[in-house]
Amino acid sequence: MVKLMPMPPPADLPIARTEAPARLLVVQSLAVQPLAAVLEESGYELLRAADAIAAMQGLGASPALVIMDMELPELPGDGPLELLRRLGGGGVPVLTLSRPRDPLRLGALLAAGAAECLVKPVRMSDLLARVERLLRPAPATGPMAPRRPTASMTVRERDGHCAWQTPQARGLMAAFFPPPWSEHARLPPEVLAWLHREALRRRAGAPPSSLTVAPPSGAPRQRLSFTLMAADAAVIGEGHWLLVLHEADEAASIATLAKGLDLPMSDAELLFGLLGEPAPDQQARAMGLGDAAYRVRLEALCRRLGVPDLDQARERARSALGPSAIAG
Repeated sequence: MVKLMPMPPPADLPIARTEAPARLLVVQSLAVQPLAAVLEESGYELLRAADAIAAMQGLGASPALVIMDMELPELPGDGPLELLRRLGGGGVPVLTLSRPRDPLRLGALLAAGAAECLVKPVRMSDLLARVERLLRPAPATGPMAPRRPTASMTVRERDGHCAWQTPQARGLMAAFFPPPWSEHARLPPEVLAWLHREALRRRAGAPPSSLTVAPPSGAPRQRLSFTLMAADAAVIGEGHWLLVLHEADEAASIATLAKGLDLPMSDAELLFGLLGEPAPDQQARAMGLGDAAYRVRLEALCRRLGVPDLDQARERARSALGPSAIAG
């Protein structure tokens, strides 16, 4: 196991004491994987449990927060409520997820030890914001913004309605698709048709594929790619998908980094951004991160790459990309 070496803070970034990514215990059926994927992509370290024994063992690993789905097939009857009592008595805050008609009403969950309760379907942004608040209570000036991918949107499969989109995604859609599509929270027909085909392919077990769209005639832009990502219905809502957007050269470079360095796409995006030597506050904002969370992500990236600092991380990236790497 690679030991995390001390890493100097990026230039102009306030020094803050940050350690390993926050460890979360997710108590949920193992058949429901996307929720864990969303949390991992957001920079958290996860412990997973699907039954009471595994959950209590996970509690012994000192997580900072427990996220418990009250629908646990392994625990019929009052089993989930009893497990919540045991977890809530361990001194770690517990965030519960339950259905609106769940017999375990809000009062019962709070009485059993829940610190916060969310009702399904839960939007991804709401879940991440609640996790952030429980881990690091918000200052008096207001809660920290939820962390999101750089350019992404949650889309309803049935009609292409965009439930939410980041500013970066909104800007790309406006640049590539003229009104009325750029002014409405819906996908253009060609993108929606691809989403329907890709969703069918994914359900049949086919590997992911992307859609590439040419820029408007005369526009000095590159091609735009769309990638479909599955997400937990309890997080983004039933019948929704997560779309991630990239312009062509960035998409190709990020894919090369992810494959060549065995990185998740979120870490590959972070590493690619470092090659351009951006101002730390600008990149943090682009990723929807506060300064402290951004530093945690940088440290986690260095640890995954097995390097002691950002300079060596950049060298690994340049080596993986070859002559096309951005000069630092």
